[in-house]
Amino acid sequence: MTPEADRDMPSLAQAARALRDGTLSSLELTRHCLARIAELDPGLNAFVTLTEERALAAARQADEELRDGRRRSPLHGIPLGLKDVIDMAGVPTSAQSSQLHGHVPTRNAAAVDRLEQAGAVLMGKLTTHEFAFGPPRWGRPGPPARNPWHAAHFAGGSSSGAAVAVASGMLLGALGSDSAGSVRSPAALCGVAGFKPTRARIDLRGSLPLAPSLDCLGPLARNVEDCALLYRALAQPDEDFWRADELPWGDVRGLKIGVVRSFLDERSGTSAATRDAIEDAIGTFQALGCGVRDVLLPAPWEWNAAGMVILLGEAFAYHEHWLRSRPHQYGAGLRDALLLGATLSAADYCRAQEHRQAMSANLDALLEDVDLLLCPIQAGEAPPLDRLTTWGFLEKPSYGIAFNLSDNPALSVCCGFGPQGLPLALQLVGRRNDEITPLRAGHAYEQACEWHRRRPPL
Repeated sequence: MTPEADRDMPSLAQAARALRDGTLSSLELTRHCLARIAELDPGLNAFVTLTEERALAAARQADEELRDGRRRSPLHGIPLGLKDVIDMAGVPTSAQSSQLHGHVPTRNAAAVDRLEQAGAVLMGKLTTHEFAFGPPRWGRPGPPARNPWHAAHFAGGSSSGAAVAVASGMLLGALGSDSAGSVRSPAALCGVAGFKPTRARIDLRGSLPLAPSLDCLGPLARNVEDCALLYRALAQPDEDFWRADELPWGDVRGLKIGVVRSFLDERSGTSAATRDAIEDAIGTFQALGCGVRDVLLPAPWEWNAAGMVILLGEAFAYHEHWLRSRPHQYGAGLRDALLLGATLSAADYCRAQEHRQAMSANLDALLEDVDLLLCPIQAGEAPPLDRLTTWGFLEKPSYGIAFNLSDNPALSVCCGFGPQGLPLALQLVGRRNDEITPLRAGHAYEQACEWHRRRPPL
């Protein structure tokens, strides 16, 4: 494989099969990724740190082990990246902030240990918003990642570099973090799949916190099958579904899906294009044999109100010592957002947690009658970068934070393209600790559609 011969990167699952069968080498695949990074990243800014020599050495080791029949997992020899809030021993973790200038961890995050044990080739650290929050930062140590479908548009936050690297074919998968939709939203805006599992499924040790009671780690990849393979290596779940090398997807006939109409309401900001795309997706699920009905949940604004009080309060608690001792080392956007957390009282935080518990109990009750919830993850297409504001997270509700509050697994899947030619996405939400059902439904949807096969016009 060379960049000249095939510019369309294979999916992770396709590459895994080729590596297993000996028709592709990890070194060949890794060099292909490096060539795409050299060509595309100067215009897209997906990478903060590229670990080229380390990756090439890991690829050579993977090839040797694969030749000797010592295949560790489907990830063996696969090039992946890490959001730059996740520690990799000997590689700077900057969180895109001057606060961490020169910070080089000596130990891997627990999730990175999992990936290395699975034989993955780690290519480096990927762009994020500063400490995974606030607006994209234009000054040092920026710049922000750019959407591969149109470089003048937002790539989502805050696992932006991960989504851009996967969508542009620089990597076959990546690991991000998600506290308010930060895996699912960039996946949605860049036209790839992103998965937030139940919080305890992937070990958070060694990743920088934003809001500890909301934080999760989750994979981004070209499609749902690839996300599932990444999730399996990261979580090592016990269910029989995960034991087979080729996942036994099965059909979804009889699955009961609840459509969250309050998230589709025009008053919540959902675009006409997104509403139309999700109505089409509902038809696809019905054609697959799923039962679909409307369900009631609080609107995104209600979830956002509780979620942002909790997020801002917990983020301020983590950053308070730096805000007092060296506030100038934050970008203005993040500093102002964190200081908003200082204005919240203990009563505010407790009331938000009470509201969280009540809404989550309502969601649990709904999921006794349906297997999945279906709703948007983004209001519409990616906005232009120059229209983003410091207070955007308060001006418009997050469609993702609800399921960080409730701790349900949630999957973002491309479901069409809007009038500007940019991706649209839906979100599938499962019962707590049932990761299989949203992944199975998302995979079935992808097999019935062509959206995930489209590539940015790079």
